[in-house]
Amino acid sequence: MTQSKAVIYVLRRELRLSDNPIFHHLANPESNHGFSHLLPVYVFPAQQIDLSGFVPEGSENSHPAPKSAVGGYARCGPYRAKFLAESVWDLKTSLQTNGSDLLVRVGAYKDVVKSLVEGLKAKDCQVGAVWMTSHEGSEEKSDEKAVASFCANSGIDFKLWDDEKYFIYEQVLPFP
Repeated sequence: MTQSKAVIYVLRRELRLSDNPIFHHLANPESNHGFSHLLPVYVFPAQQIDLSGFVPEGSENSHPAPKSAVGGYARCGPYRAKFLAESVWDLKTSLQTNGSDLLVRVGAYKDVVKSLVEGLKAKDCQVGAVWMTSHEGSEEKSDEKAVASFCANSGIDFKLWDDEKYFIYEQVLPFP
């Protein structure tokens, strides 16, 4: 029997199924990606969003309240939090409609990926790759490096896809 080979796709801002280049790549039969399973996962990041709502009553929140470094202001207000929650739920529903699902976790990206890799390994499912979309910003780059480092140390391929949500594509500009 062939061992299962999974790709973990860590979503961040690309929360629509209809125009998501990674989902399109994986759905294309000509892509020859070599994976038997896809595990899409959205992580509510601890450094951006107050995670106290995810902690069971009576338990302690191990993540400090996310505040800006300079002014000490909340990193994510209630309207953005509501928008993110609705977007994640809409993507989850869209994936379920197409016979898949979305795993939702909270915490640090590296910790979530490590936990998923360990859990899949315990079920005899090999993780062949972890994919993320590249994002600009110092914290985002730090998250990407942490996940890439974990993958390198674990012998797992890591791919950082270009963020294709910009209004102007670099590829079509008439100058380098």
